Amino acid sequence: MARKARIKDDYGIFHIRQTGGEERNLFERDEDRLYFIDILKRTQSNFQFRLYAYCVLSPNEYQLVLDVNGSDLSKIMKSINISYAMYARCDGRLFKDRYKSQMLADRDEMMEKVREIHENASTSSHSEWNSFCLYDTASPLRLDWVTKLDTGEQPAEGYTCIDCLRTLDEAKMRLDAICQKTQQVKSDLLKDKRFRNQLISDFRRQSTLSLKELGELFGGLSESTVSKILKRQG
Repeated sequence: MARKARIKDDYGIFHIRQTGGEERNLFERDEDRLYFIDILKRTQSNFQFRLYAYCVLSPNEYQLVLDVNGSDLSKIMKSINISYAMYARCDGRLFKDRYKSQMLADRDEMMEKVREIHENASTSSHSEWNSFCLYDTASPLRLDWVTKLDTGEQPAEGYTCIDCLRTLDEAKMRLDAICQKTQQVKSDLLKDKRFRNQLISDFRRQSTLSLKELGELFGGLSESTVSKILKRQG
């Protein structure tokens, strides 16, 4: 049966639900949740969407309520999911299927959905790591409070890069795999600068590559350009 076409509206408000596959849970530890929310923060900075709620209560599901705010929902979700899949390192399919999106008709419906998610999270657990569902229906969420991971030469204190990409060849293979998953040739993928910049930030966190090697990986960028991108990504 053919897939149902998504409703697209560059200024719509959507409830997003993404579930994990059978290989591993989306969130196996607190650090996974923190990293996912850091990805949300960086993606929000890149695409300027308005976030009204997020919930990573379930070990194998996340939910968002967001206003696309003139951007492209599919690009936002691609950026979030590919960045997290790169971090999670699942041998099989990390996500069960494509994300589910429901366009909310108006602000009242948005507030009701946010309230529903919040109440479900609050009654299920009192642990802050298992009840990530913050909201303010009067104004969008900014995720600036989330602890930043350092973008300098050394990893942030307390942050361990597990199973890092340690050579440029390994990183090239990973980038090729991302291109294959998104069904894009590398040159086309790198033309999308916002997505490219987030990938640079993700590869920095998940590899021991130098700034020079990152520049080579992403189309021959200079070390200073890579450094500026990393600082902007935060």
